Amino acid sequence: MRGKIKKLFKELYREIPFKKQFYSLLKLFWLPPHSIYKHLYFWDDFRVRVENRAFKIRHYGYEIENELFWRGIDRGYEKISLQIWGKLCKESKVILDIGANTGVYSLMAKTINPSARVYAFEPLEQVFDKLQSNCRLNSYDISCLEVAASNYDGKAKVYLSSMEHAYSVTVNENRCDSAREVFEQEVRTIKLSTFIDENQIPIIDLMKIDVETHELQVLKGMEGYLDQMRPSMIIEVLNDEVGRDIEGLLGGKGYLFFNIDEGGAIKQVESIRKSDHFNYLICNEGMARKLQLLHV
Repeated sequence: MRGKIKKLFKELYREIPFKKQFYSLLKLFWLPPHSIYKHLYFWDDFRVRVENRAFKIRHYGYEIENELFWRGIDRGYEKISLQIWGKLCKESKVILDIGANTGVYSLMAKTINPSARVYAFEPLEQVFDKLQSNCRLNSYDISCLEVAASNYDGKAKVYLSSMEHAYSVTVNENRCDSAREVFEQEVRTIKLSTFIDENQIPIIDLMKIDVETHELQVLKGMEGYLDQMRPSMIIEVLNDEVGRDIEGLLGGKGYLFFNIDEGGAIKQVESIRKSDHFNYLICNEGMARKLQLLHV
């Protein structure tokens, strides 16, 4: 009953006109606290400013786009990760967004560096359609791939608690709340080594990997190209096991590890463990110095 009432209110709310216009005017004078603005969403396109440029994105009533609308790129969702990402994009010619969702990182990359080749991996059809729509909205030549990067080429299962949209799924692992109805969906998988060979990619400079504990498999799927290309990465680390595995794989390749605190701090660490704010920056010493993260 509670779910039906919530759905009814959502449908009634959706019919209220001019929400985007009213909220756009409101935030010129007052930024509501998160406890309020999380309920103030709409279904329409809006602009996200990045430095002296901007990209458009469609608001589907979900959390990430709502954070971007109310707080902007510099104060909202993964603000420090996105600031670092922007700096890295300026230094990169080929960029991979693995686990792209609706494309925030891809759109930002293309906005900051229009000449970069950007590839966005998103295996879920219902999310992939939104990703493609956002790229068309900006007339960006981002290459969108409806496939999951992994350590093998073939098929996999993902498990969803909603068929409308998903922020958190991983390959061949059910991480859904057991109290909710779970939907099973088949997706295609590809090794990054296969992707590199098929597309004749000469170099990968930068990757964002956000695949809900499947990060190690993504890196293993790069095979010998990982040693050859050694891209900078922003990578999600949700638990200690994933952190140790990534650290073991990257050991001896000249990488430095930085734990990203979305509150504002970026701290160099010797070991990769669960991040309180999810993301790590992994790069070589030269890039760390360009980012002014090393002070000696």
